[in-house]
Amino acid sequence: MANPAGSGRNAIGTAGQDGGGDRLTPVAKVLQGYLDRTGLGDSLARLAALDEWAVAVGERVSGVTRPVEVRGETLVVEVLSSAWINELSMMGELILERLNARGAGPPIGRIRFRLAETKDNLTQSSGRPYGHGQ
Repeated sequence: MANPAGSGRNAIGTAGQDGGGDRLTPVAKVLQGYLDRTGLGDSLARLAALDEWAVAVGERVSGVTRPVEVRGETLVVEVLSSAWINELSMMGELILERLNARGAGPPIGRIRFRLAETKDNLTQSSGRPYGHGQ
């Protein structure tokens, strides 16, 4: 298959060309370049906050919360009740500080607490409901 520009070169053989002949570029390098250019690398690194949540906030808070997603610099956390949302909102800066101290990647800039739709949505990996029978 000829190159549309008419050079007669195979389109597949031109990957990674830098003027010195054909050279293949490792997929990892291409992917890392894309992640850096688009900012997705930072977003993916912030996902570690989901895993760090329970350790950063402690057993009592992790018992009534569940981190669900990261949107840009914002961590979204589902909470068992509106009373807990109020309490956690007042502790927000401390929680952010603890969470960011645990992460090696870009920091979480904000935490958004939202009410869980049902108590059943808040389950730990052990399968026990959050709140430990409260």
